[in-house]
Amino acid sequence: MKLIKVTKKGSLHFNMNDGRLGISYETGYIRVSVKGIRNRLYQINSVKRIVSTEYRDFYHYERILIPSQADRLNALLEFESKNCK
Repeated sequence: MKLIKVTKKGSLHFNMNDGRLGISYETGYIRVSVKGIRNRLYQINSVKRIVSTEYRDFYHYERILIPSQADRLNALLEFESKNCK
């Protein structure tokens, strides 16, 4: 994984081993491009299920944000070791 760009807002763009683009945002999100298509990104943040307090049958999902830059980089490195061969 090689750092290729730092934006004005503090996002870090990485070129991953298989040619994908990995981005770590200051907001806590991590995105990775689809193999072969660098302008289509998907989030790799985990999700949690939020159940309504009024009705147990209603729920929605939220992304778990990673506030620490070091933790986001570790998550990107872990993703790369598992998926970018």
